[in-house]
Amino acid sequence: MNGPPGVFARTRTGRWTVWKYNWLANHKIIAALERARGHARGVLLDVGCGSRPFASLFEGRVDRYLGVDLRSSRFLGDRPPDAYARGEELPFRAGSTDTVLALSVLTYLPEPGKLIAEAHRVLRPGGTLLLEFTQMVPLHDEPHDYFRFTRYGAAHLLERAGFEPLEYIAIGGLMSRVGLSAIAALNRINRGPLRVITEIPVRILYVVLQLVFEGLDRLFFDPREVLAHLVVARKT
Repeated sequence: MNGPPGVFARTRTGRWTVWKYNWLANHKIIAALERARGHARGVLLDVGCGSRPFASLFEGRVDRYLGVDLRSSRFLGDRPPDAYARGEELPFRAGSTDTVLALSVLTYLPEPGKLIAEAHRVLRPGGTLLLEFTQMVPLHDEPHDYFRFTRYGAAHLLERAGFEPLEYIAIGGLMSRVGLSAIAALNRINRGPLRVITEIPVRILYVVLQLVFEGLDRLFFDPREVLAHLVVARKT
C-alpha cells in the first residue's frame, strides 16, 4: 500500500518494530505526536480516525477521545467511530471540542480549507488543532489525491481560517522518501503464491533498508524536503 505518512500511520507499527512495512515513516509520526501531545486537552476529536491507532498516546492528557470517519474507510477497526461523516461536515456543535487531530486527510479533499474551517467551528476559543500537511509523497488513491503543502501554504490556510500556528514538526526527509519507495518495491515482490518463499528475505531487507535510510535521513536531513509537517495551531 502506498500513501502519505498518515496513511501509513493508520495501522500503527510502533516505535521499534523495524521489521514491519513502512516503519520508516510510522515511527517518525509517533515521535511527532509525542512531541505535540502536550498541547492536547479536554475533548479530542480525531478526524479520519481509522482504527484509532494513536488513542493510547493521549491517555491521561485528554478527558475524552472521539473519532469520526467515512463508512467506506478501509482503515476502520473493530470499534466503529463515534460518528460517520466527512471532515468538511462534522456532526458536532460549535465550540464542543478542545482538540482536533487530523492525519492524512487534506490530500483527499478538493477543498481542504473546508475541513480547517470546520475544525475552527467545533473548537472552543483557544482550542488546539493538530493537523498533518503532506508535502512529499507519491500519487495515491487516484483520482482522489489533490494537493501537497509546504509549511508556508499550511500557514496561509491556517491563518486565513482564524488559527495561530504554534509549531511545525517535520516528519521525515528526502532519504525517508527514497527508502519508502524501495520498501514499496519490495512489497510488490512479496505477494502472491511465491510469498511463502519471499517473506523471510523481504523482511530481512525491510530491516536493513529501513535502518540504512533512517541513518541517511538523520545525516542529510534538509527541512525544505520533508514527507510532511504536523502543525500545532491554536484557535485565536
